[in-house]
Amino acid sequence: MRRLSTRQLWIITLVLLFVAASRAIRINDFHLDNDEIWSIWQTMGTPQQIISWTSPTEHPTYFLLLDAWKQIAGIDPFVLRYLSLLLCLPGVAFMYRALNRQHGFTAGLIAALAYYAFAVSQFTSLQTRSYVFAQIALPLFLWFSLRYFDHPNWKRAILLAFSLFLLYVGTITIVPALALMGLYLLIMYRWRIWTGIFPAIVALILIAPDFIYNKLLRVQEHSSVSRMYKLPPLPQAWFDFFSYFTSVPPLWYLLVVIALGTIIFAYRHQSRLLDNRHIHFSTQSLDLVFWLGWLILVPLLLYMFDAQLGFFVPTRYGWWYVFGVAIFLGIALARLPNTGRFIVALAFIALAFFPFRLNNFGFIVTPLGENLKWLREHMDANDALMLDPNISCNFPEEWDYYTRLYFPDGLRYVDHPEGTQRLWYVEPRDEASQQVEKELTQTRVPGRFVGPPGCFFRLYEAPPDPVGVLYPNGMRFHGAEIMDGDRPLNGIPVMREGQPFKVRVWWSVDKQVPLDYSVSLSLSRVVIESNWDSAPNIVFPEGAPHETSRWQPGQIYVEERDLQIPYPYSRGGLALNLVVYWFGDNQRLITDGVAADGNRFLKRIEVVAW
Repeated sequence: MRRLSTRQLWIITLVLLFVAASRAIRINDFHLDNDEIWSIWQTMGTPQQIISWTSPTEHPTYFLLLDAWKQIAGIDPFVLRYLSLLLCLPGVAFMYRALNRQHGFTAGLIAALAYYAFAVSQFTSLQTRSYVFAQIALPLFLWFSLRYFDHPNWKRAILLAFSLFLLYVGTITIVPALALMGLYLLIMYRWRIWTGIFPAIVALILIAPDFIYNKLLRVQEHSSVSRMYKLPPLPQAWFDFFSYFTSVPPLWYLLVVIALGTIIFAYRHQSRLLDNRHIHFSTQSLDLVFWLGWLILVPLLLYMFDAQLGFFVPTRYGWWYVFGVAIFLGIALARLPNTGRFIVALAFIALAFFPFRLNNFGFIVTPLGENLKWLREHMDANDALMLDPNISCNFPEEWDYYTRLYFPDGLRYVDHPEGTQRLWYVEPRDEASQQVEKELTQTRVPGRFVGPPGCFFRLYEAPPDPVGVLYPNGMRFHGAEIMDGDRPLNGIPVMREGQPFKVRVWWSVDKQVPLDYSVSLSLSRVVIESNWDSAPNIVFPEGAPHETSRWQPGQIYVEERDLQIPYPYSRGGLALNLVVYWFGDNQRLITDGVAADGNRFLKRIEVVAW
């Protein structure tokens, strides 16, 4: 027996590790929805504030725990969801203990695997919400109920009352499941149900103040709402309801069919027993019939009373349905031969690792988090954001949370583009915002972008010198920048011998330029080391002419040149200079900031070499 117990312990431990692994690899697979962000954002205060900010449909217990965890682990989505992962794991042991008590080790093991293999269970055990409390409290309540009603005492009564409280603080959507669990206990224990008065009183003392002052009215409001949607016909509605909570519906249907077939086969071929084992068998049969009824009848009841309850649509409010289904599957499939048990256990483990469909369970998921995470890698310190009022990702709590997460020093917001060189315009890509785009591109260059329509981020860069310096031929120089990837280099340019780099030069014209001028960029220390002569290499506007005689007033022109530090070269500084001239007479144009030899100094580049 000692070796058997050790083997069972190792099996349960492996199941626990499989469940943990199936969640851990998926924590970052889906974005936070608005409900999760609200949960996180609610913890941005003192414990007293958290309690006062809690919605009447919620309980502050989870938010206080989340706040304590946040103080230790931080506010990254991964670590916040990791709290839910840790909280969900005891549910594996609770489900096993509840089923093992009446139906043995194998039934408990399969039920625990099935419970955590459902797609909705995967989501609930990762979501940063209090649903995870109810997820683990359901099997805990069943286990403590069986222990108490089999052998009542005050210690077990306190534990049972605690499990009821944990269910209550989890989610208000648990109410129908609680009613069904009460019916289950009444069927199983009949007149002995009266012994449950003491734990019920203790639980009421714990939950009554909050329920009376907060949730009773909300339950009444929820039941009185007029629901105008049309339900699908039966039996399609039943199959849709069941499929909603799964990731691979055909495989789940197959497992249910196998379970039903196993029950039918077992009862047809098992002889009746006439001794005391007959009573035990009958109790197990009654138990099985109840959970079979849960599987079949719960969707039908929620369908029939959806106008009053509102749990069939939206279906995610019926997430607790999978609890009873998992118990039925555990009891029924445990009757399979050893090979069959092993196969179904592997099937449930595989289902636990199968990706679930977030759109089934998430509520209002915007791309804002991914956009701001991307922006952190592409934003400079002095960049500014201008928000269009019609963007679809305009949830203030999301902006506040993601700003704290990715930009702890804050973001700079502006109402108009004036005075900002690099402006990120966040727009819905509608007709009005596209008109703003056209106006911005008159004086700015559109750059990198991210996000779908509705929450579209795009960079618009103004010249380094908005006023610029006018040359005698009508060309106006607005500055030059050494580029660091796709943005201007911030700081002293330090390069190695032979290193290539890019220079961006900004131009406009005050009038029609009569000739096609050339622009020369050179690197020099005492004499010119390297130079690049050509017509302006225009990259913006797209398709704009290189010939300066074809440039139009009122338009910014940007050219880019690929340059390179000489190789081999010695350590020291190089001057980057610019010259404007007409190839016909090779005369260099002179204006403010230009030396007598026609060179305009742009940047000093430090070269580091052996």
